[in-house]
Amino acid sequence: MTLYISKTTLQQAVRRLGVSSSQSSLGDYLIFKRAMAIKLETPEADDPYPDGVVTGLRSGSFIRAIEELAKRRPPGSSEDDDNPYFVPFGAMRDTTRGYRTKKFPSNGPSDTVGRWQSRSSAPPLVLVPGQKPKTYTIRERSAQELRAFFIVKHAQKYFSGHRPHLFDLAVWWFRFANLELRLGSTPSPAMLMDGVTTDLRLSTIEIEALFETSLDDLSFGDDYLNLELSDLEMEEEDELT
Repeated sequence: MTLYISKTTLQQAVRRLGVSSSQSSLGDYLIFKRAMAIKLETPEADDPYPDGVVTGLRSGSFIRAIEELAKRRPPGSSEDDDNPYFVPFGAMRDTTRGYRTKKFPSNGPSDTVGRWQSRSSAPPLVLVPGQKPKTYTIRERSAQELRAFFIVKHAQKYFSGHRPHLFDLAVWWFRFANLELRLGSTPSPAMLMDGVTTDLRLSTIEIEALFETSLDDLSFGDDYLNLELSDLEMEEEDELT
């Protein structure tokens, strides 16, 4: 049996993430978090820098993390798309409304994090000197530092005033996953949240700083889950209207 996030649930989560108080760069940070998690799951004996994330198109863990966190369509779908990637965080305020071109793996997250190195505030990713391709390590930051780096206090429009919800991140993360294989036949919202926390290796401090976690204000109807993956192909009008 198959069990997927329904299209309605995905649409609602994407809309909430799109007007949340996070900057779009939170998506870049989570890509590096996932890439590091992949390295820890499958360590390589000849890895020249096991504690860092190597960028570039030849870095398997980095490219896999980008595909998992930003691909708009399920694996195996047609690649005939000028904007095959989508970053939902603060998308409604983003100049490209969250859409990313085919060049995103080569000049997206790595370029964003490269610019962080010249910021006066403490970046959560730090360049490893002398490494080629460029390699970054994740630095532990306080909740206050993380919020200052990723959370917007005010915006003129498309701003809910709420941090992104961890459940909405989980919905986006599991958007193409057969949930029964991972979580059983009756996956609860809390189980999805635990799953994405594990897969991205999110710390307690990161969750406290960057995400809402209470499920009290979220409603879950009969269409919360779906048996078919075909309903999940994301169309532009589905994501942003």
